[in-house]
Amino acid sequence: MSGSQLAPSRSAGSARLRGEVASAYRRHVRAPGLEPSLVATITYLITLIVIRLYTTLVRAQPGAPDITIGGTHIHHVVFGVFALLISGVLSLDELARLPRAALFGAGAALVLDELGLVVFLRDVYWLPEGVLSVVAVLVGLGALAVNAWRGRAFLLAMAGILGRRPRSPA
Repeated sequence: MSGSQLAPSRSAGSARLRGEVASAYRRHVRAPGLEPSLVATITYLITLIVIRLYTTLVRAQPGAPDITIGGTHIHHVVFGVFALLISGVLSLDELARLPRAALFGAGAALVLDELGLVVFLRDVYWLPEGVLSVVAVLVGLGALAVNAWRGRAFLLAMAGILGRRPRSPA
């Protein structure tokens, strides 16, 4: 069989897979109203990974770029508070549902990652007291687990879709 004969079959299979995934998403995520929760969850996780990597890399390299205003270091908790405030204001009139959810997820990650700074009113990020931020982040990850449980119908549908998928020859 030539490569040109395989292409339509692969393309049709790919289109069918996309259609099944889109249908499962509409049925199990969008219809029951879980889409904002999913967006907030994904944004929380991505923001947490990015900010932890960034702070670790910045700490390892003295003189690395940092956000300062008038010589004062601006901690990422500040941006998290602003993101939470903006998402709260937008929720008052039910505006921008998915962007609001993304702002909330990012803001929650930024605030929880520096909760020790808020509690102790000093930078304890890399000190023993900084463990409070780690605990706060773990609580946030627990919320991710709850959201994953709420979206289990979609996850199960995806497992079924991917489980039925024919394996390509090696």
